[in-house]
Amino acid sequence: MKFIHFSDTHLGFSDYHRIDSETGINQREQDFYNAWQHIIEQVLIIKPDFVIHAGDLFHTSRPTNRAIAIAFEGIQQISDSGIPFIIISGNHSTPKIRSTGSIFESIKLLPNVFAAYQSAYEKFKIKNSVIHCIPHCSLTEELEAAFKQIKPDTKSTFNILTTHGSWAGEKSFSMGEFNEQHIQDPELVMGFKFNYIALGHYHKHIEIKPHIIYSGSTERTSFNEAGNPTGFMFVDLEKNKIEYKDTPSRSMIKTKPIDCSSLSSAEIYRELEKLSTLEMQDALVSVHLENVQHDTLIKLENREIDNIFSQVFYLNKTITRITTTGKSESNSINLGSLPVEFERYIDEIKEGEIKKDKLKTLGLEYLNKEI
Repeated sequence: MKFIHFSDTHLGFSDYHRIDSETGINQREQDFYNAWQHIIEQVLIIKPDFVIHAGDLFHTSRPTNRAIAIAFEGIQQISDSGIPFIIISGNHSTPKIRSTGSIFESIKLLPNVFAAYQSAYEKFKIKNSVIHCIPHCSLTEELEAAFKQIKPDTKSTFNILTTHGSWAGEKSFSMGEFNEQHIQDPELVMGFKFNYIALGHYHKHIEIKPHIIYSGSTERTSFNEAGNPTGFMFVDLEKNKIEYKDTPSRSMIKTKPIDCSSLSSAEIYRELEKLSTLEMQDALVSVHLENVQHDTLIKLENREIDNIFSQVFYLNKTITRITTTGKSESNSINLGSLPVEFERYIDEIKEGEIKKDKLKTLGLEYLNKEI
């Protein structure tokens, strides 16, 4: 019995206002569609007995027409190949108000598609396997009730569980989202071992136990996920084979912080030049400048830093500064922000024309209050 387990495709996600020259749509949005289409291609090549998607098919519960069309096209390809497609809704794809309905009401109408999305336990029998499904539940009470309804099918060769949420255990697998659900180990409660537990929600491939696995996401939604692989699980229960397969995605790099406490602006530029490499071509890159002196901060230029990393797709700059009182300010500073630009302007005015210190103090108090 062979199947593919993947999750967190987040179709419709977009960011950074870059446009794909071929499709005319947001480049990051296209990246997520490319990752989805690669998985579909792998399914059609491998030809598993079924496919499990463990939640967050879409990035929002109200996906765009384009995201819906691309999702349906991929699922239809799997369906037309006679491969059952089992999917549960995740927290991103679950409407906050039930009366608005769910996109999964349409998805389930496709042939060979089995969707669990109504904040309740459902199970589907595929050949000699039963897939027990617990989607994202809007209420804790619904989640608890769903787990209580699980009953292993002793007549089937394999019992598989799929659910979406933060696995509760010795380690935290939280995404820090307000509506995520916490999953207790059902095997401890039931005294029954599933053949496989397919988890979704956590955007990193994690093996909690040899048979309890987060497949991770197919693309990365934030720099917190830099360094995480992207891919899917291939499982052959009869051969006891469980294998993670990497899939291509846009590179995301988070560099080591630079301590700038004793560096001038020119020295900071030189340190950044050391970090800039050809491997960053078309990548998402994040740099962190720590403890920048106040006088140095207002001399740093966005354009100069961007030129150092001209090869990247997008550059995220996180800057923390040492204030005039000597304290480290942990909030990120935007070099192009109005307060920083105001300080630069005042510093360029010749001495004697105005009372620079007084004007700077009053201006910054006003700008920081308004912003």
